[in-house]
Amino acid sequence: MRKRFVSVGIALGGAITAIALAAVVVVVRGNTTTAVPLTEVGGGGATPPLQALNDVWGLSSQRSTCTMCHNVRPHTGSIEDAVWTQRPIVFNRFGAASRDVLFQKVAPGYNSIFVVPLRKKKEATRWPALLARDSDRDGYSNAVELTFGSMPGRPNSHPSRPAAQLERWRAIVLRELRGTPVAQLELDTRVRRVGPDTDGDRVPDVLERFVGSDPRSRHSTPLVAARRLAVYRQLLLDVGVPIG
Repeated sequence: MRKRFVSVGIALGGAITAIALAAVVVVVRGNTTTAVPLTEVGGGGATPPLQALNDVWGLSSQRSTCTMCHNVRPHTGSIEDAVWTQRPIVFNRFGAASRDVLFQKVAPGYNSIFVVPLRKKKEATRWPALLARDSDRDGYSNAVELTFGSMPGRPNSHPSRPAAQLERWRAIVLRELRGTPVAQLELDTRVRRVGPDTDGDRVPDVLERFVGSDPRSRHSTPLVAARRLAVYRQLLLDVGVPIG
């Protein structure tokens, strides 16, 4: 099934890609047209630790901020300044667990996260024991929350779909990837544009419904970038998983 996914972007060649990129509108409700956005690609961030987290999990740098790992007092400047000038720096449960994995398991010879090589920071974000935890004790594992776009360090942030369903879906996605880099699958024409974005939050409606968020509200938006969610959804569709 994975080969079928990859082949769409490769075997059909540049002509199909050009057609897909040119198709920027769809007709809905008679004569009304709605722009079909190019799906957002995740990764990056204002700080090196955040870059590692966002790069590995395909999180949007616009929505995944320092509050993924830190609790921050009210502030008027940037959130990055608020985190690093606050003394003591306050970690939430997920942030504290991530810190301990990095400095105790992955990079014990370092004493500052800013000098730890990016590859080691990325390794820490994939650490199996960290992913298996439910740091905020909301019933969803850290792995599920990072995969489907909520905050593993905040109990009031978790997916709307049942945890058991998302665990099954995540297992299928991992099986279908079989080591294939997600970035390669993000080039597939079927995930570059997947439909309109009613609330303009950069996550198309079909992907918001996929993870259980509200496609009509900007206050209900997954942290995972749309392109990564589109890959997960397509992998599930390719093996016949009923998404609903």
